Amino acid sequence: QMKYIILSIKGSYKASSVKPKTPTQRVVNGEEAVPHSWPWQVSMQVQKPSATLLPPIPYLHNCGGSLIHEEWILTAAHCFMLSVSYTINTLFYCIIHTLLSTHLFSCLICIFDIQIIRHEGFVYEQDPSDITYDIALVHLSEPVNMTREISPVCLPKPGAVMPAGTPCFVTGWGDEKGRHILSLNQAALPVIDFQTCSKPSYWWDTLRPSMICAGYESPDELKSACQGDSGGPFACSVAGTWEVHGVVSFGPQGCIKDKKPSVFTRVSAFSHWIEDSIRKFMYENNKAI
Repeated sequence: QMKYIILSIKGSYKASSVKPKTPTQRVVNGEEAVPHSWPWQVSMQVQKPSATLLPPIPYLHNCGGSLIHEEWILTAAHCFMLSVSYTINTLFYCIIHTLLSTHLFSCLICIFDIQIIRHEGFVYEQDPSDITYDIALVHLSEPVNMTREISPVCLPKPGAVMPAGTPCFVTGWGDEKGRHILSLNQAALPVIDFQTCSKPSYWWDTLRPSMICAGYESPDELKSACQGDSGGPFACSVAGTWEVHGVVSFGPQGCIKDKKPSVFTRVSAFSHWIEDSIRKFMYENNKAI
């Protein structure tokens, strides 16, 4: 079976008929993140089929995610297109720190039991033209020990919409060629209003109100999420508090294209789904909320 690991980096906390490219999205034209900057950043990695559980373990980065609670990770539904909601997966998860900008890792916690909850409205597997409801939750069987280097990001208020022009940050590992890099990258992307991003020359009817567009319109400033960062956070500072307003969902073929900004699942559109899903899970598993 495929085996995943979750990697949390040390981070400082303070038209158109163009179809979206969803499998594995990465940050392009960004900059290396300052150590300890994004303590909720998660990397879900898949173990090579030929790998053993003995070190060194060859893992491949698959998707990003956001730690929102000591037992819960927020990510994209398309990261688990072979998984079924509420099914226990015998996947190997491990919380790992990167050591500053070196290529070394130190395992903190190994978790063998996880459960994946995909939004029931996600139908991209059956209809590749529909990437709505691209959101999922991952429950960890063991709580993560919170420290200055590992801490959750806040969820936005239900229905909250960030004003156009608001700079928020997308974070992730990799480049437009899909290569696995070990340094976390970050890019500040201004929010683009729905009216603009839903124009025929932009994303047209691919865009839904439950999504967020963000990026630059000038070709000289183009930055985006690209291959490898699907499921990762689009974090905004609101009154001094970091909130995860978006989950990396899709972008254009080639990652950077004029009038084809990065698109994120708008977390505030799914506030009730997140709360209800967690409550249902806790009730069915006899856990205290």
